[in-house]
Amino acid sequence: MRFNLIVSFFLVSLLFACKNDSIGQGNPKNIAEQIAKDPGIMVDVRTPEEWNSGHHPRAIHADWDGGQFQLESAKWDPSKTYYLYCAAGGRSSAATEYLKSKGFKKVYNLGGYNQVKNLK
Repeated sequence: MRFNLIVSFFLVSLLFACKNDSIGQGNPKNIAEQIAKDPGIMVDVRTPEEWNSGHHPRAIHADWDGGQFQLESAKWDPSKTYYLYCAAGGRSSAATEYLKSKGFKKVYNLGGYNQVKNLK
């Protein structure tokens, strides 16, 4: 019974997290269309090791786990559009929420690097 309650809570939380378009991971086709309309700034929030193993050529680096993201984002323009990604979507989701809490309105969580690496 307790296990079912925990699983149900997790699934409902996941449903609500994916429903919000401004932070949804979306599919690559929709992401490509959005970026074509509003190129914005792509931000890789992974660790330096992950960044060095490969990153999107348009991305800037701001490590979420190491605290660099919070320092760097304090210098960013909240009226611009930001596209965030990490390895699987967890850190970029946290970073998206952080920016939104700081008054940024156009912030998109693109999910993981594999979903982003081939975008133009």
